[in-house]
Amino acid sequence: MRILPLIIFLIFLLPGLIVFLWIIKLVLKGKANSWEGVVVDKGYTEKDKKEERGVIYRIGPENKEHFFYLKVKLDNGEIHSIAVSPKMYEEIQIGDRLRKEKGAMWPHKV
Repeated sequence: MRILPLIIFLIFLLPGLIVFLWIIKLVLKGKANSWEGVVVDKGYTEKDKKEERGVIYRIGPENKEHFFYLKVKLDNGEIHSIAVSPKMYEEIQIGDRLRKEKGAMWPHKV
């Protein structure tokens, strides 16, 4: 009976802990990045309504999901695609210069 709590931990809690630590690692890696570049394209994708466990995500008035993105040509020549909010999508135009500073989660217009 002394091993039962260990078995429960390994089966249920350890996978959740591993996923949580992986997410933290990704967030910290994203915050450690810094780059600067020019917006070369912008666009959005529409998908039909998505419902998971009774919760509807990102639904507009016409029951579609909207995903907004910007393509940025970095100073080193790479093309980087980032997801943005609808507000940022409206504010940024093609040709604008963006900078993502170390420690920040999102880029800003220069």
